[in-house]
Amino acid sequence: MKNKYKKKKIKRKIKWKSLFKILIVFIIMSLIYLIIKVIPTNHIVVKGNSYVSDEEVINSSLYNNYPCLFCVNNHKIKESLLKNQYINNVKIKRNLFGEITFIIDEARPLFFNRDKNRLILSNKKEVETNNLQGVPILTNYVPDELYEKLINGFNKLDKDVISLISEIIYDPWKNGDVVIDEARFFLQMNDGNHVYTNTIHLDKLNNYIDIYATLEGKKGTLYLDSSSDKISFSLF
Repeated sequence: MKNKYKKKKIKRKIKWKSLFKILIVFIIMSLIYLIIKVIPTNHIVVKGNSYVSDEEVINSSLYNNYPCLFCVNNHKIKESLLKNQYINNVKIKRNLFGEITFIIDEARPLFFNRDKNRLILSNKKEVETNNLQGVPILTNYVPDELYEKLINGFNKLDKDVISLISEIIYDPWKNGDVVIDEARFFLQMNDGNHVYTNTIHLDKLNNYIDIYATLEGKKGTLYLDSSSDKISFSLF
């Protein structure tokens, strides 16, 4: 018995318009890719850096030999730059005029730890360096828990205030064998004054410049280690 139903042959029409559109898109994308690959790097800009030089940033950015503008991807650039202990993060911007900009988020020096012989940064990294200009020196050992609090406290201090401190000495307040304040520190200032503070009230140091102005040139010891708003000062 013959099959009553004959198979119909389906003729597929080539959609030339769609194919043409795809081809155009492909050509445009290819041209864009080729143009991007051949744009030279004409200018490198570094912003936000104070402690790391422009030269250091450029040499670590993989752009020291001025490859084409888009030849190195952002991930590789960041990976290379973040090896520098002073650099917390970096933003990268490019424009079609051949300019690439590195915006650096930098860690700042807090103090030099003489016990460790290292410069302590705000990101808690430790750097071996001989450049101690503008940073105080921690002269003795501090217990680990208090040391962490000391770093956190210095992180909240203005850069200008930190530069006024000459030495940091861990000096717990004791009355005989009784420890009254185990978190106390003695600071020698570059102006000749002394300051007592502790990890709880370390942020009071941000008022030091204003307090100094009220001393009218007198030299002595400031006590900034209490919760009182009253400033206590004793002459030498």
